[in-house]
Amino acid sequence: MTAAVTELLAQLVEVTAPPPDGADPEAVLAAFDAMIATRATLLHALEAATPRAPTAAGLNLAEELARRDQAWLAALGLARHAVAERLVAVRRAQRRS
Repeated sequence: MTAAVTELLAQLVEVTAPPPDGADPEAVLAAFDAMIATRATLLHALEAATPRAPTAAGLNLAEELARRDQAWLAALGLARHAVAERLVAVRRAQRRS
């Protein structure tokens, strides 16, 4: 892994902030959209980089990035569930009226 790739991974970790705690679905989605837009250029540069054998620092960064990605997947799942519950409540209210 070249120094440039390690630096790109470090930048990805930096811009992949944890999802907002206990936020409503709209806040989670807004934060996710902003984070994804910021990551897009870095991911494109990483894909264009010449693959090399990984370094310890690069592997650590990749593991941290994977943990943060998993946190985002969990937060997005909770947001989806909250939206689904709202839709069910609206439909029930519509049936009663």
